[in-house]
Order: sequence, then C-alpha cells, then structure tokens
Amino acid sequence: MTSTTFVPFLGVVLGGLVSTLAQYSLGRASERAEVRRSMRERVEVRRGERVAHLIDFLSAVQEAERVAVDRYHHGASDEEWQARAKQSIDRMWVAQKTIHMLCGSEVNEAARRLAYDVQNVIRKGPGPGEPQDERVWAYIRPHRRAFLDLVRDHLE
Repeated sequence: MTSTTFVPFLGVVLGGLVSTLAQYSLGRASERAEVRRSMRERVEVRRGERVAHLIDFLSAVQEAERVAVDRYHHGASDEEWQARAKQSIDRMWVAQKTIHMLCGSEVNEAARRLAYDVQNVIRKGPGPGEPQDERVWAYIRPHRRAFLDLVRDHLE
C-alpha cells in the first residue's frame, strides 16, 4: 500500500519540479529577450542622436562656407560680416565638440580637420586664383568629402 501512495506522490513532486524549472527557464529567457530589446532601443536612440548632431555640424559648416564665399567672392568685410564670421566659427566648433563627445575618434578627427579647413579659409582666404567662390569650395572639399564618407561608413 505504501508503494501505491508513494508513486503518485513522486509523480506530483517531479511534475512540480519540472514545472518550476520550466517557469524559471522561461522567465530567464524572457529577461534576456527584454535586455536585448532594451539594448537595441538604446542603440537606435543613440544613433538618432548622433545623426542629429552630425547634421547640425554640417549645417554649421555650410553656414561658415557661405561666410567665406561672401568675403572672398563678394568682397564683404564690414563689421556685420566679421560678427557673422565669428558667430559661424563658434557655432561650428561647438557642433564639432558635440561630435567629439558622441562619436568615435575617427569621426571626431575628420570633423576637426574639416572645421580647421573652414576656419582657415574664412581667416586667410582660399589662395590666389579666380573665381574665389570655387577656390573656397576647392579648399574645403577634400576634408568635407573625407568626413562625409567616414560618417556614412560609421552609420551603416
């Protein structure tokens, strides 16, 4: 009689143990899936943040290029132009520093080279030759292209 009550009891204990292990395993798998999903979401948010700051930097560079063209192609050099030049250079460098904080060293270095080129062309000019607007863009183009190519590869 003992064996007839012991076998069902053993079945209940084993069934409960298997059920507990299954629930524990499913809980762990669910936790791991949640952690992976959360990490993916953070990566996407961070990527979006980087893209926004990269676009801001490009916008600042474009504005500074226009300042250089105004100076060396259109002959602007009054106080208003000087104030615009200082403001555009400052904005560009602030945007570059944001890239330094958010992006890898290669992207940061490419942004720094581009910013230095733009700053130099505003302060010193693009060099001799005509027309000056094309010389401004030719001076900046190599580092702008390198920056854009590196960012594209970095974001893929």
